[in-house]
Amino acid sequence: MIKRTTIFVLQFSFLLQANAQQSLSKNMRGSNPLKTAGMNFKPTAATNENADSIAVRITKAAGNVYFLDCINGFGGGNVAASVGEDGILLVDDMYSSMSAKIESSLRTISPKPVKIILNTHFHRDHIGGNEAFNTSAVIVGHENIGKRLIQNNNESDPTIALLPKVTFADSLVINFNGEAIQMIHFANSHTDGDAMIYFTKSKVLHLGDMFFFEMFPAVYAEGGGNIKQLVTSLEKIITRIPPDAIIVPGHGKLATMQDLKTYVVMLKETITIIETKIKEGQTLVQVQNEKVLAKYDQLGNGGAQTTAQYTAMLYKLLSTNK
Repeated sequence: MIKRTTIFVLQFSFLLQANAQQSLSKNMRGSNPLKTAGMNFKPTAATNENADSIAVRITKAAGNVYFLDCINGFGGGNVAASVGEDGILLVDDMYSSMSAKIESSLRTISPKPVKIILNTHFHRDHIGGNEAFNTSAVIVGHENIGKRLIQNNNESDPTIALLPKVTFADSLVINFNGEAIQMIHFANSHTDGDAMIYFTKSKVLHLGDMFFFEMFPAVYAEGGGNIKQLVTSLEKIITRIPPDAIIVPGHGKLATMQDLKTYVVMLKETITIIETKIKEGQTLVQVQNEKVLAKYDQLGNGGAQTTAQYTAMLYKLLSTNK
């Protein structure tokens, strides 16, 4: 069961009114989000390198929902877009340098504007585009996104423009483009502000960075993440989402619910292996040299963490929690 799941139904007219309430964010300051050393891409960087060469690709996922990702380089995390008569609703918005390219891709399927953006968590490779969209769209996120951004703000990297205008504690529902869109918080998974977004009619699920498909995940305690809680959260999600749903992962191609189940099995197996080695008194170097996660080396070549980096991440997280 999800604790204290209070559903707030926000009609679109209310969100438009919220967009005019600039006072919700005027006195807030942003952040330089969690530093995730060891990532082959840089989710916390203020921008991405070689942005000019990167293109945003758009493909149909299911129902009203489209899938946006980047080719020819890393422009940020994956985006879902609900497109219909009400306009366009995005889940995440990549780095800020991709904003114009996102809009250009969207114009190939609809002349409607982006009106709402839902943030899955606080890392800039997923919400950097908030800066470009914050004057024209209502940005919604879990309350911990704002707390993290305010807490970590610094003069060299101000991020006021990244703050959500509307926040929630447990869950909410937005009625948009003819379907209910559920936004539910899962605490202390990839971060402490993670939200899954489910398009109930289109049967499309965006999991943000709770799911890295065909690669190892990144979980860091500094951002409120907990690898075992991530497993618990994903198991809860699997029980409540239909088996034929399409998944937009935070990184990687479109996936199925079976792919997510396989991912959870991998997480459980790798956690058990590293936890056992820690209990045996082995050092990180010994564990890495033994190549205990060699079974999953293909994931180490997926574009996020290498097998050695993932091993080090698990070792640190599980040593801290023992």
